[in-house]
Amino acid sequence: MAVKKLSYKKIHEDIKREAKVLGLHPGSAELIADKVTEKVLEWSGSRSMITEDDLNRKLSEELKKYNRDLAFMFKEKGKII
Repeated sequence: MAVKKLSYKKIHEDIKREAKVLGLHPGSAELIADKVTEKVLEWSGSRSMITEDDLNRKLSEELKKYNRDLAFMFKEKGKII
């Protein structure tokens, strides 16, 4: 198991990439990515370790406030064939 430090840039880019796949407007994707990335990093600060599933679950939870399809993409990340 590899241990990685959470990166603002990586999370932000992942959200924007998935938003692009869904055809969201780039400006909207940028705003959503900014807000969600900040919330997720704030959430992660109080934890010593986070699994990829934990991260995707939290991303999905925060993204649901802005776009249900984008939230679904992260909820099912790694499960979709």
